[in-house]
Amino acid sequence: MIPKDVANDETLDYTRTLEFLAHHLMAPGCRVELTPRQFETLKEYLSKIEAVGDGVNFQLEMCVNHNPGHSVSWDNDGSREQDDEVDYLMMDMVKAMGFA
Repeated sequence: MIPKDVANDETLDYTRTLEFLAHHLMAPGCRVELTPRQFETLKEYLSKIEAVGDGVNFQLEMCVNHNPGHSVSWDNDGSREQDDEVDYLMMDMVKAMGFA
């Protein structure tokens, strides 16, 4: 949900929110600072990554909109096929967020 008093291009710190929603997909020290639209996109892609299957061992390390610029990093230790699929999804997510 997008807060009513926030401009759509203003970044917010969603780290605690994501800890509540998907702590099992976050690496220790993960930082998430995005616009409300970008955060919705992140949640959508994390759901897709979870659907890749057991053993993917995905951990989001950082997802920050520096405006200008961005930092997105992750680690995954699944099978080669899972790693390739996760890497593809993350690259697609970066584009969907407008970073690429």
